[in-house]
Amino acid sequence: MERVFVYGTLKRGHGNHALVAPYLVRVLPGRVEGYDLYGLPPGPERPYPYPAMVQGRGRVYGEVLFLQEEVLPLLDELEEEGREYRRVRVWVETEEGPLEAWAYLYLDDLEGARALPEGVWEG
Repeated sequence: MERVFVYGTLKRGHGNHALVAPYLVRVLPGRVEGYDLYGLPPGPERPYPYPAMVQGRGRVYGEVLFLQEEVLPLLDELEEEGREYRRVRVWVETEEGPLEAWAYLYLDDLEGARALPEGVWEG
């Protein structure tokens, strides 16, 4: 089982959640400390808006998805792991206590991005 902290289009009710739904075992709300969140607008390389989490001083809210292991290559492809995002381990605070999970940190330029100081992306 893999745990993945999601904060954007992979959350329940958002556009890319259907990609992970067949692999989903459980969901827990959570937050990470020491990261900032930005909203990226659609553009030539971005067909729809989505968020970017980067190291910082803030807090980001999302969900921990408990997923079957075979989903990681699919997520790496979606997130363009190594090019647009980097998959890293983060500590997530949950109602059941802290736990370690994968998360995708944004690697690209934040030009044109909108800061989301409240740490929540709604799309």
